[in-house]
Amino acid sequence: MMFGWELPPHNTGGLGVACYGLAKGLSQLGANISFALPRKLDVDIPFMQIFSHGLTNVRVTAINSLLQAYLNINTYNKLRGENDKSYGKSMYDEVMRFSDMAEDWSKTQDHSIIHAHDWMSYPAAMKAKAKSGKPWVAHIHATEYDRTGGNVNPQIAEMEYQGLQNANRVIAVSNYTKDVINKKYSISTSKIDVVHNGVDLSEFSASEFRKIFPNDNIVLFVGRLTYQKGVDYLLQAAKRVLAYKPNTVFLVVGTGDMEEQLIMESAYMGIGHRVIFPGFVTGQRLKDLYQMADVFVMPSVSEPYGIVALEATAAGTPTIISKQSGVSEALSNVYNVDFWDIHRMSNLILSSLEYPIFSQEMVKLAREEAKKLTWERAAQQTMQIYSKVL
Repeated sequence: MMFGWELPPHNTGGLGVACYGLAKGLSQLGANISFALPRKLDVDIPFMQIFSHGLTNVRVTAINSLLQAYLNINTYNKLRGENDKSYGKSMYDEVMRFSDMAEDWSKTQDHSIIHAHDWMSYPAAMKAKAKSGKPWVAHIHATEYDRTGGNVNPQIAEMEYQGLQNANRVIAVSNYTKDVINKKYSISTSKIDVVHNGVDLSEFSASEFRKIFPNDNIVLFVGRLTYQKGVDYLLQAAKRVLAYKPNTVFLVVGTGDMEEQLIMESAYMGIGHRVIFPGFVTGQRLKDLYQMADVFVMPSVSEPYGIVALEATAAGTPTIISKQSGVSEALSNVYNVDFWDIHRMSNLILSSLEYPIFSQEMVKLAREEAKKLTWERAAQQTMQIYSKVL
């Protein structure tokens, strides 16, 4: 039995991609999965099975809730409105309401283990465990310390802490994250297993997609537009790059609470005409963007993993990642830079554009590394972790 926030195609970030990839890998190993996620339903029922998800041996159920991935207090209050009494008065009340309904749902599901992704689903997993007595595994994709740069919400941090303490085992997406969990939440390293995220290389093939910007260099960013992702540092590097290569376009793909600020910042810096914000992109259109880019940059301030870097590598795009990322443990044939070092970041972008032959050689080596980072491998490691608690 698995609790998560989202699954493609109704996802807003990498968590949904990771949940989908792992569930697919586990099902291919013979696991039967009951997957529950929050979703506002148009009918007054606690939960309803969903059929359009494309996974074999995976039954997906929507539990009637306003919770969603990357939710914050202000967004929740807007979703709820003043007059809607059906849902929790606060985001935290709604997390507990979701956990109550998840407990009721769990009683209808035959299961031998419980697997929950990130803090919002931990109370649901704890209640399911209390009801069935089955062990549970807490999978952590990002801590509250990563999301906020250390300016943590104490209620979220407490829920995260309680979940990690209560779980039988903890899965971290990188050694970077394992270290954060150990230092910030005092979780013993002997309780934490590291399972790197995967990528399906077959989904990314060579392309000549150059219709929109046939004569421009294209630098791509994909991710949520939040403090954690470091886009403001990328804009500073972009200004330096454009001073040397004015025929360069920066595509900043994603949405988030800093979107308006970043648009205004790029205009104030005088580079607004060369920075494009196309919003949230997924599916084939996102794959096309990866393939048309000359360089991909992930300048995260704190990145537990960074699945977009794997996707860019799979698409054959020269990739620059911040040293403050978990994926740097898995990929050595990419450029690394401290998120704050805009001089080196801009120099690496310029070098990648100036010497494409060398960059492509690095890409070939990086793709060989990525071939080993499959969801099947992640699923096999996860099954081994299950065996430790069963």
